Amino acid sequence: MRQECVVCTWRAAHILWATSGLGSVVTMDVLSIEASRHTDELVRLLHQRLRRFKGRTEFSIREERRREAVRLGLTWPGGADDEVAGEVAQTLAQHILANLEPDLLNQLIRRHYGQFDADERAEILGSARVEAPRRELTTSLARQIGEYLAQHRAVNLEGFVTFRLKDYMLDLERNVDAAVDEFLIDREYREFVRLLRYFVEVQSPKIPEVHVMLRLDGSFELRDRLMQPLPDEVSDDFRLESQRAEINLEDVLVSSLITLAPAQVTVHGDDRAQDMPSVRTAQQVFGQRLHYCTGCSACADLRRAHL
Repeated sequence: MRQECVVCTWRAAHILWATSGLGSVVTMDVLSIEASRHTDELVRLLHQRLRRFKGRTEFSIREERRREAVRLGLTWPGGADDEVAGEVAQTLAQHILANLEPDLLNQLIRRHYGQFDADERAEILGSARVEAPRRELTTSLARQIGEYLAQHRAVNLEGFVTFRLKDYMLDLERNVDAAVDEFLIDREYREFVRLLRYFVEVQSPKIPEVHVMLRLDGSFELRDRLMQPLPDEVSDDFRLESQRAEINLEDVLVSSLITLAPAQVTVHGDDRAQDMPSVRTAQQVFGQRLHYCTGCSACADLRRAHL
């Protein structure tokens, strides 16, 4: 993709216009902004954010393109400087988060985690962008940009992000590291589930049906197709094993079902139980063999127990 350079000029100048023998001062502020990526989107954002000044002030934007460069002349009368400068800072912050951030994250991922392929990097990128609320981050960046522009009338946007927004860049690095950790854990989990699913598919069912009476605290009871409790030793063995190996009840449930190898699994309980990690894992392992009860007396008893 061909890179571009945006140059927005904003310098303080005072022009005296004679009107009926009287002079009036018009302030023309010009700010120089250089950028090399997503320049069309930056220009669009500036026009969109500054459009509200039309009619209220004599604000205008003049755009010139030369050698893949864009020169924007922003002109408005005196008295509106702080307000317009604030809008420009907000626009640049919005542009950084919406358009530059994905590029910055991709650079970090490629630099530190080049072993991942394109699809894996895309997945990591999606996770890395889920972080602090956008509104708070936009406000923070706009404040830092505004403080800089109050002292400097020229800024290279990419250089400013790299060298002036160091806390923001550190946050991006932390987000990438956390996203990679999450990706690796999720990949191991998917592989684990795949192996369990294969194990369940290749072995013949040992019993026709198992009913899982699931409570919101993660504890459960297993019953047969006649809704009679399975022998205590079945659940007791897994509970003893979980205590020795420090395995939680969620793992115990999945392990119990895999060992019993039922032809069908029916989960009973509160609707919220369907969102429990143990049930989601069992659903992925058993697939169409697992069903949720649509409502029975046993489910009603479990719901009352949660009140």
